[in-house]
Amino acid sequence: MNTFNHINSRNLPSLMELIRTVVVITAFALLAGVAACDGGGTDTASSPSADSSSASHDEHAGDAHPGDAPADEHSDGEHSDDEHGASAAIILTPAAMKDAAIVVEAVLIQPMTTSITAPGRVVPTQEGVAHVGTTIPGRITRLFVSEGAKVGRGTALAEIEAVGIGELKGTYVASRARVEQARGTLARQERLLAENLGARRNLEEARAELAQATADVRAAEARLRSVGIEPSTIGSGSFSSRIMLRSPISGVVARRAVVLGEYVVPEKDAFEVVNAGTVWVDAQVAPTVAASLRVGGTGFVRDESDHRHTGRISFISPTVNAASRTVTVRTEVDNPDVHMRPESYVSMEFEGSVGAPAVTVPKTAIEQAGADAFVYRETEPGHFERVMVELAGESGDRRVVAAGLESGDRVAVAGVFYLKSARQKGELQEHGH
Repeated sequence: MNTFNHINSRNLPSLMELIRTVVVITAFALLAGVAACDGGGTDTASSPSADSSSASHDEHAGDAHPGDAPADEHSDGEHSDDEHGASAAIILTPAAMKDAAIVVEAVLIQPMTTSITAPGRVVPTQEGVAHVGTTIPGRITRLFVSEGAKVGRGTALAEIEAVGIGELKGTYVASRARVEQARGTLARQERLLAENLGARRNLEEARAELAQATADVRAAEARLRSVGIEPSTIGSGSFSSRIMLRSPISGVVARRAVVLGEYVVPEKDAFEVVNAGTVWVDAQVAPTVAASLRVGGTGFVRDESDHRHTGRISFISPTVNAASRTVTVRTEVDNPDVHMRPESYVSMEFEGSVGAPAVTVPKTAIEQAGADAFVYRETEPGHFERVMVELAGESGDRRVVAAGLESGDRVAVAGVFYLKSARQKGELQEHGH
């Protein structure tokens, strides 16, 4: 106690000085710290949060379980990715391909053709139309058909009464009788000459008479047939003045130009019968197009109801029409349902070669995405890749591929929509990761 009092009394001024020094130094230190906080407080405050976020991110990134699949693999097995993340392949099992009705075919290398369209006019064939009229003046006594009626070959169309018919029949019967008489005379002259009782001159006259009578009969038969009468049906008392107008072909009565009781003459047609089961379509094409076609080739007709008919080119005109500067190409087409009526207008389509052989695929193989076109090429069974192709036109029901495919490639020609859906499904899964 004495010692402590002794220290305090002797050293008290020095101790107080030391305490003041320490207080001053501490105050300056505190002031320096506050200034530092005011000048860079934002960085200092955010650092712990950033470090915490970074640590949290690293923690989650490393939080993988040993049995988990990699993020870029899909459990359905239909799509796989390359190292850049682009759709690389669509993989299907044989069962999946069957269920999706996917059909794969090899691309074809064939001559490049183009479809040529031209207007066409339907006309009856030469054997498909008949104008029926009388060959002898007379009056219509009966009518058996109207316009639109279906008739067969030999069907009676009308009955005509003509005075000249009786005369023709009488002439035929008389000529036939003279033939019989001339034959008897010739036989008698031959017997007399054989017995040296007759003259050769009489025999020659008998032969000439028979020849003349025979010629007269044949002429009478021809006249009867020209008015529709078969000579064998005429007896010795058959002198009716009526005849039948009959259709020479099977078809439809397209026009009936007479009425009951009308007097008809050979110069006027009474009926028109048309058989439209087979028709011609005459198309007018440019000379360059005609040069690429050939008789026996195929032409396609699209009628007013948009039915498409296949026909055979039967005629290509050797001359150019002076007015239109076109060439007539005629196509013969079967028309059992009469979709094409004579004198109607239709659209003709021809296919012409326009270049060297090129790669072609069916139109069903193309996936159009805006201005771009794609196909699904099979790299191995069940493995497909989407390939961009450059198209260069059409060849019938196929598209010409100018770039993107080669000979030997195989592409999906059916089920393309399924492949497209499988590809899009894979892309959505990628974006979900």
